[in-house]
Amino acid sequence: MTTPKLSDINFFVSSTFVDMKEYRDAVIKDLQSRAGVINAQEFFGSRDKKPLETCLEELERSQVFVMFLGPRYGSVDSSSGKSFVEREYERAGELNLPRFAYIMDDDQPFPVKFVSKGEDAVKLDAFKRRVRSNLTVSPYTTPEDLAQKLYSDLKRELPKHGFVLGHKAEADSDISASKLIQEFQLLPKLFHGRKATFEVTLGRSERATYQECDAFSYDYGTAISRSVAPTDPDLRHRLMNGGPRKVFAHGEVAAQLMKLSEEVPTSITVKFIQGSYRSSTPIYDLEYEHDAFHSIAAQFAAKNRVVVDYRDSWHFVTGFELVEVGSGDS
Repeated sequence: MTTPKLSDINFFVSSTFVDMKEYRDAVIKDLQSRAGVINAQEFFGSRDKKPLETCLEELERSQVFVMFLGPRYGSVDSSSGKSFVEREYERAGELNLPRFAYIMDDDQPFPVKFVSKGEDAVKLDAFKRRVRSNLTVSPYTTPEDLAQKLYSDLKRELPKHGFVLGHKAEADSDISASKLIQEFQLLPKLFHGRKATFEVTLGRSERATYQECDAFSYDYGTAISRSVAPTDPDLRHRLMNGGPRKVFAHGEVAAQLMKLSEEVPTSITVKFIQGSYRSSTPIYDLEYEHDAFHSIAAQFAAKNRVVVDYRDSWHFVTGFELVEVGSGDS
């Protein structure tokens, strides 16, 4: 049996969601940059199952469990009285998965509105004591601190569990760009992080949209995108038939991408990236003024169109992220 390389390891990321979004983004982006496969709420999509059932189902497909706790207990499972995160922690133990747990430093500032109170606070304290008694736990402060500590621990501990930490991107150099794109088209979550080099002509620079930034964990206003048209006919055909059609860059690399000519073909090295974002569509209904019910005519004259709820939808996005310009063979 072949031991999995880093790019084949499936990580389950467990934490509360709304309050820990920045921390989740930092951890997920760091693991993905090292070609890890991520199982997390951000990628579950819509399903005809209860949320906890979906979480536990994805957990059973995972190989490594990563959990970080903050000052919020989170959503509670009505049947057990325990939070989703606590149920996930228990199930990971039953599956004998390697578990890496982190608890926020008590002195780390945090918005008061997210801090659990009353019975939830008592349950959270008990859960933290339980985790500390079962595992060696690291404290963390900022999102960057958490991501750095996690990767350091994974490098040290995963080989002890039989995992071989390889360098998938180096092995990819022996595979054609056309083959890499084909594999990414079919299994984008699995092949996120692979790299390829090819020659392209670029479209004009545009600011990456809010939705694209959300999907790829960029800060809005720091990233740009450009359309890509490979000079190789086979690659161009693949991109026109469902492949990624944009190259993205953020931060200092964005300025480099922006300077490239629209007319001269350029050799670029890119990383395959995927992500998802959520959109909410308002649901409307009619509202009537109470004093208008004395006649049908008045009733219809007084109706107002109002938002009564929102319908959430998840959208999947793929693309390339610029790594280098003029590097490698096309």
